[in-house]
Amino acid sequence: MNTAIHKEKNHKILSMLRAFVRPVAQEWPLWLTMLITLVPQSWQSMEYHWRWFHELPAGVFLGALCNMCVVAVVATLVVWLVSKLPHKRLVKTLIYIVLILQWVVALFLMRNFHTSYTPQVLQLLVETNRGESSEFLRSWIGAHGTQRALLIAGFTLIVALIAEWKRRPIAQFLLRPVPAVITAIVLVAMLLQGLWLGHKLVMPYHSLYELEMAEARYHSNDVFSTLHASILTLKFQRQETQVAIDLAVKTATTGQALCAADSLELVLVIGESYNKWHSSLYGYSLETSPLMAAERDKGLLTVFTDAIAPFNLTSVTIQNMLSLNSIGHGEKWYEKPMWPAVMRRAGWQIDLWDNQRDFMVGETFAASLNSFLFAPEIMQQVYHAVNDTVCEFDGDLVNQYYSQWKPEALRLVIFHLMGQHTDYGARYPHTPDWEVWTAADVPNATAPYIDERHRGIMLDYDRATRYNDAVLAGILDHYRDCNAVVVMLSDHGEEVFDYRDFMERDHNPQKTAQMVRYENSIPLLVWYSPLYKQRYPDRVAAIDGAAARPFMSDNLGQMMLWLGMVDSQWNDSTRNVLHPAYRPAKRLIYDGLDYDRLVNSVP
Repeated sequence: MNTAIHKEKNHKILSMLRAFVRPVAQEWPLWLTMLITLVPQSWQSMEYHWRWFHELPAGVFLGALCNMCVVAVVATLVVWLVSKLPHKRLVKTLIYIVLILQWVVALFLMRNFHTSYTPQVLQLLVETNRGESSEFLRSWIGAHGTQRALLIAGFTLIVALIAEWKRRPIAQFLLRPVPAVITAIVLVAMLLQGLWLGHKLVMPYHSLYELEMAEARYHSNDVFSTLHASILTLKFQRQETQVAIDLAVKTATTGQALCAADSLELVLVIGESYNKWHSSLYGYSLETSPLMAAERDKGLLTVFTDAIAPFNLTSVTIQNMLSLNSIGHGEKWYEKPMWPAVMRRAGWQIDLWDNQRDFMVGETFAASLNSFLFAPEIMQQVYHAVNDTVCEFDGDLVNQYYSQWKPEALRLVIFHLMGQHTDYGARYPHTPDWEVWTAADVPNATAPYIDERHRGIMLDYDRATRYNDAVLAGILDHYRDCNAVVVMLSDHGEEVFDYRDFMERDHNPQKTAQMVRYENSIPLLVWYSPLYKQRYPDRVAAIDGAAARPFMSDNLGQMMLWLGMVDSQWNDSTRNVLHPAYRPAKRLIYDGLDYDRLVNSVP
């Protein structure tokens, strides 16, 4: 009697276990496909460490397993719903299509940019207009990383189809007594871990700091947690942007700021994706900067040799560039006012001509650069004139501005150029004047990974750099007879197959000395007109004497206030690279990485 009762209890327990695991067992190909395709950042982290396999930390495997547990919760819910819904085959087909398309996108980001669904990627997506998107796709459709992404996604699809073909025999095996018990134990453990970790990652957070600490502690790398964290990050950044806007407006309309000059033209030219090591000003063998070199030789141009950007993204770099904060002193960009607002208060006319302006201002995440630069309040209280159209080439934008230019006593104009951004071949006119050199002329193009396609891209980049040189010269020509100073720098650097098979910028959190040397090191040039040099020889001597000092572009504002002879409560000579009292802070890039320690370390 007791034996029969015992057998009956065991039978009921086994029946319950089978009922529990049946949806997963019957749809195991779909369940496993979700686990594989929805943890892209885990695969990226493992791939990054693979080259040093003997040093591969166990935490990488453990982290991947934990992230799979989060996906297991969703995957189990999905297969349970699939088992209950009518038209199951159609529903499964749609799910597979979504999974594979998502996998292609994730692999594309991983193989080409070593990143996944991060806040920076979402920010770039909302900042990119249709023209930039088509340019971007044309640039990358034939890339080796894109081809590998498509091959891996295609292989995944084939394996999933084969698994579906063999689904029933394996499902029957998994529902046998011993496999069912083992499957149930593993599934319960994964679901409990996934629910606990998911709760920690989606619980309410009240600041970017809290969210960053949670991410650092729980290592969220699955698609769901990553997207949730990215959206929250952009939400918090939006709040920060509004603080910055309010502070800029307050600075432009209240407080005290005085200017010692009675007549001065000040120009800031912000380039884009400028690899300084492709400029002949910095030793490149092709004459990519002949016109700026001529200005230097005439004694009118100072070339700074140790300038860097704190990030390799346009938006966050320019936010810090236009604000009076100092990252090395622990200050956030939104905690200090934008220096053009200080100059406006001191009586300057402020003009902004941006060739990267789009039509999403005020409608995208406020973390976007343009939602800060072109916020209605800033447009009204800080600028006097702003362009409303963009041009195919930067030279046309400059000509557009000077076609309506009229003399002013005190004026600052900020040019934000397309520079050498993304599709290098589209950054210069394809005329004999600019189609100089051939692919055979490109220096340092003998590495094993350099082929004809690489040389063509490098050639386009060098031609775009030479065109940029002419654009800068065109700006200078307007101030030959004026009392004027022109400052030229880039938002960030760029890689153009310089030391590895990679172009543009790498968003891998693991930074190397070579990576930051090319992506964070930037050109910085200061040009002064003959009249300015005659009137202010001491200031010119100070500029020349600062050429070798370490500089990071978050402190640009202190330099601009000094050049504009503006005195305000925000001035700090210890942060002004042109002043004898300059005391450089640690150059912390990417919110904490010591640039100088990294680049000066032994490889």
